[in-house]
Amino acid sequence: MAKIITENFKVETTKELFGSFVSTNTTLSSNFASSLGAYNTSNTLSLSSGNQSAIVGFVDSQMATLNPESDYYIMGSSIDKPNNILNTQFEKREFERRVIFGNKITVNDIRYMFKLNPWSTGIIYDDFDDTQDASLLNMFVTVVNSEGDYYVFKCLDNNDGSVSTVTPSLNEIDTSTYELIIASDGYVWKYMFSVAQADAQVFATTDSLPLPYPALGNTLVKAGASENISQILITNTPSGLFSKCVFGPGTVTVSDPSGTASASTVEVESIVQDATLTTKKSISVKISPKSGAFLDTSNNSYADLYLWRSDGKVYDVLTSIQPNAAGQYINITVSTADTVASFTDGGKTYKLLPKIRVSRSTSSGTPCIAYGVIDRFGTLTKVSFNNKGSEYKFASAKLVLPTGVATTALNQSLTATALRCVISPTGGHGSNSIAEMSMSRLGVITNFSGEDVLIPDANYYTKVALLKNPTFRDATKPVQFDNRTIITLSGNVTSTATAGKYVTQTIALNAGAGNEQVSGRIHQSVYSASANNTKVYLVDYSGDFQNSFQTGKIFIKTSPDSANTGAGIDINNSNVVYGNYSPYSGDILHFVDFDPIQRQTDRKEKIKFIFDF
Repeated sequence: MAKIITENFKVETTKELFGSFVSTNTTLSSNFASSLGAYNTSNTLSLSSGNQSAIVGFVDSQMATLNPESDYYIMGSSIDKPNNILNTQFEKREFERRVIFGNKITVNDIRYMFKLNPWSTGIIYDDFDDTQDASLLNMFVTVVNSEGDYYVFKCLDNNDGSVSTVTPSLNEIDTSTYELIIASDGYVWKYMFSVAQADAQVFATTDSLPLPYPALGNTLVKAGASENISQILITNTPSGLFSKCVFGPGTVTVSDPSGTASASTVEVESIVQDATLTTKKSISVKISPKSGAFLDTSNNSYADLYLWRSDGKVYDVLTSIQPNAAGQYINITVSTADTVASFTDGGKTYKLLPKIRVSRSTSSGTPCIAYGVIDRFGTLTKVSFNNKGSEYKFASAKLVLPTGVATTALNQSLTATALRCVISPTGGHGSNSIAEMSMSRLGVITNFSGEDVLIPDANYYTKVALLKNPTFRDATKPVQFDNRTIITLSGNVTSTATAGKYVTQTIALNAGAGNEQVSGRIHQSVYSASANNTKVYLVDYSGDFQNSFQTGKIFIKTSPDSANTGAGIDINNSNVVYGNYSPYSGDILHFVDFDPIQRQTDRKEKIKFIFDF
């Protein structure tokens, strides 16, 4: 039995992690409080403000129990790098023991990421096919505009595996479908969304770009997306099947080597409205078939074709009358409410094309209307659309043959035409960029800046990690924190309390238990002339002791094990402020080490994690 971890599973895992960064409990609580207040007023329940607060408290308690929120932090740790870290319990605990500072990560600091794939000429891009693994297809491209923004396009049709020669752009985009049909190379592109230069500068990597947030795509594209027929592929068809339907010269050009552009062209010579029916028109179309082509001379041989007009409209050919003796005209009847004047107004061009019958979608969906395109030999080469329909989950398509074609030997052979419908993704192209582009990658960033009050502007750090649900001594969830222990000493002691030295205190335990030494490593000392005191910032405070600093003497030494010298410095509890982070709390999801990075007031480091599931 084959085991396949689908891209859906990877994407869903990514969505779960992304969603856990979104804080909703506070919003739910405030919305409930507002609704309760309005209900109390309108229904005269006479609940006091205290009663209402208590009820909201019950709701908050249940949300905390049943819908707990996750909190994420990126933290810096360790002022030195004695070794390369490993994925071990010891190294994880060491990180959490030596945390120096950190930032809270919110949904504004995280983005879905997708592959950066600049469009390039001469490449055959894959087109969307619902029978293929979309994650393996090269069908999404990025195009940079003059402002540095990125346009993202999806290939819907690669013109039977032709190379792409024209850069997709928004210049000629159809704003009703957000599709771009490029005539010169035959590609059809779907515009998905744009990535602003500012967003790219923050989140982009060398090979990926961020999905816009909170739109998660383009709002208009998503709103206009439709579950339609993406393509109808010709899986089999006889050569020259429509040889009797080559009504135009089938002129070969550099851009049209198969002569399809003019193979079906006709010219409306005259149009007459039926004397009794306003919706029925008799049309005489002039033809000029290529040399060697011939017409079927029987009546109704060309019924069940489409008369196509260059504004995109198609008309069912109801009947056709035997061509004139010179073989230059065919008289056909179509059903249309257009007036004679409006039908031909505006210099429109016309073609007689094979009809494709597509199955209906749902009772409320719009049916797909498709037609065939033939080359100068009368071979069906492509299926195009008047309307791709809506609400399609499954569909079949069949070529409708006019009488003059249906009676030929070609149609009776085993090589009869077979068509396959390619259905758009659930929701339609552009409706769910995360799923369509198989986004199983997340980018998480934060900035450590010396200008921030709670980020140290001196010394070094050598590790960073993403932690989930750490706890803090004051039970808050700070946006930013400085985890260093601070001891305030009288006067200027910066010359003694230099970085790298240790502050120690010996504390007597219960009788017979001996003593223990509490210590911390000096990270920074800052003297305030106005207050005439020195704040000594300590790291590596958590260690092999159970006590904290107490009223008494401390000593400043070159190492914790050095002998105490001098009289020491007197402190009391009010002189000490401990870091807020609770040591060893939180789950480390990812951590890395590096050569020591020096913190400076005018320096900012961007920390960026990319998770690829």
